[in-house]
Amino acid sequence: MASLEERVSRLEASQEHLATKADVAEVKAEIAKSKVETIKWMFGIGLGVVTLNSSITLVALRIMT
Repeated sequence: MASLEERVSRLEASQEHLATKADVAEVKAEIAKSKVETIKWMFGIGLGVVTLNSSITLVALRIMT
């Protein structure tokens, strides 16, 4: 019968695709960062749209008066 070390070694060698806790933590951190960047981008676009709408309104008001 194989020793515990041999059995564990064999399992580790056959399961290379399994993630470690550190791998999972790294992916979670990347996802969280991505979400923050997406929110910043969406806020920037929204702010740009509001600014553009305000500018159009001001130009329209000047033309009308």
